Amino acid sequence: MAQLEVTLDSATPALADALRQLEGEARQLILRDWGEYLLRSTRERAKKERDPTGQRWRALEPSYKRWKQKKRPGVPILKFDFHMLGDMASWQTDGNEAVLVGTNAPYGAIHQFGGTIRHAARPAKIHLKTGKGGSRFVKANRKNARYKRSITMPAYTNTIAARPWLGVSREDEKELLDIAQDHMSGAFE
Repeated sequence: MAQLEVTLDSATPALADALRQLEGEARQLILRDWGEYLLRSTRERAKKERDPTGQRWRALEPSYKRWKQKKRPGVPILKFDFHMLGDMASWQTDGNEAVLVGTNAPYGAIHQFGGTIRHAARPAKIHLKTGKGGSRFVKANRKNARYKRSITMPAYTNTIAARPWLGVSREDEKELLDIAQDHMSGAFE
């Protein structure tokens, strides 16, 4: 799981002191609005393929990019089945002090921070067709798959580049302060 935590201390010191004076539902409303805003902002930034500082994400490796174009043409970086930044992305409040924004997609953290995935050796079956040119691989469900062979796929690693998608940009900081100030002015009118 990958998540971002924004606390009341994220505000300027004067605003943070004023926010601490708010209790219960008034403070919860600010945190809810922060959560909704941050989730929307995170998704919008992901559409532009940028991190919270405005830097473009590293491009996909050429071999993976070719494979992805065949499987999901036109789908941007960090999206394949639209789970991580779609259905699995959410926000929640942590008591009365913070809002958490993130995903419960198991691959969310590796995309945020980067890293290496180690795949163990494993048994597999290959399907072959023989013909004039010798044997060649075919899909298992093909009628002309005449031979099956058990093999051991060797261990291998994948290195995933960091593509930070969670975070608070300067624009986000300003908007969070504006949201808090709007709530504060409404609470004391």
